[in-house]
Amino acid sequence: MAMRVTNTSIYRQYTSAVNDVHSQLNKSMNKISSGKAYENGAENPLAYYSGQRMDTEYQDVLSKKQLLTDIDNRLNQQEQGIRTIQSVLATGQDNAASKISYIMNSSNNEVSTTVGTIRDDLIQKQQSMINNLNSKYESFYVFGGNDLSTTPFALSYDSKDNTMLLTYSHKFAGASSATEFQFQMKEQGGEYTFELIKGTEADLQKAMKEQGHVDVGYGSIHDTKTLLDTYTGGMNVLTDISSDAMATNPASATEIGKALANSAIGVLGQGIITMNKYMAYLDNDRAHTGGTDATGGASSIDKEEFLKKMGGILEQAQATSDKLGKAYSSLGSKSSQLETTLTRLEDDKLNLETQYKEKLGADPYEAIMEMYAYNRSYTAALKVSSSIMGMSLFDFMS
Repeated sequence: MAMRVTNTSIYRQYTSAVNDVHSQLNKSMNKISSGKAYENGAENPLAYYSGQRMDTEYQDVLSKKQLLTDIDNRLNQQEQGIRTIQSVLATGQDNAASKISYIMNSSNNEVSTTVGTIRDDLIQKQQSMINNLNSKYESFYVFGGNDLSTTPFALSYDSKDNTMLLTYSHKFAGASSATEFQFQMKEQGGEYTFELIKGTEADLQKAMKEQGHVDVGYGSIHDTKTLLDTYTGGMNVLTDISSDAMATNPASATEIGKALANSAIGVLGQGIITMNKYMAYLDNDRAHTGGTDATGGASSIDKEEFLKKMGGILEQAQATSDKLGKAYSSLGSKSSQLETTLTRLEDDKLNLETQYKEKLGADPYEAIMEMYAYNRSYTAALKVSSSIMGMSLFDFMS
């Protein structure tokens, strides 16, 4: 019995075989590049779908790590800002407290220009503090609280009127523009305060109550008090009035103004205005005018009053420095908690990678040997094509 075999059938079978070998070669190469033993669930359903679950867990760990790393960096930026302000005020070299001590020495405060030099230095230090309160991490302001897009603080001093104006800007969630609060330094009964002259007390309290609780791996999302508050508002730092305290027993605008006057910014403001009044006394041949200025206090003060006021300011500078130290420690504690969580997430990441390799990972040596085997098969198959193409045109074989 004769069987008819055409060249067309041979070509078809050959092409199918070569494509199959080429597909296996590509598959083995993908196995090496991806490190995965299986490409789809049909090859090993149990292992494949177990790997899919681990993939989901792995991506969750990576996203949490990225979030917490950003938060940790922001907290570190806040720590650095507070520490710098504390250093400028009373702990670092050439700090404001040392300048105040210097000018209180009788031999250093007899000439108006000498006092003016120290005053100008305090003005520069004050602006340096404002710059630190406006510091940024990536594209947002670290002391903006829940508002990350608005420059929080601005400070202006008018030496002619001897007035100081502190501006705090905050954009509430859903608002189209930022709300501006302005405080003017005033002297009332010999005590300094920042009087709220723009903005409402209710809005100010609302801004200082804001918090940013984040689930970092512990606590309950149903009880925000158990979660870490990672947002720090600049007004809370300056006044030493926490968002928790504002939520429990809101401070009035008057109380906030007094706290601002005793802040790092306020202490230097007191020194600047006091020096300016003493300079007016020196520049007028030590004639005590007895008038009042724009702050509500005397337009000039004599040496005795100057030394008395500067002594009080120096004591307040140290007390304020101690408060900043506590704020710095509080942020350090939060950073420590985040770093502990980040360490745990890194361990989870490594564990998942190990499990994934054991469950779905391809053995590198085996995958490479498999690739070489299929590559030799494919090369040999291509060589066969020359023999097939060289066959005669006889269509029948018996």
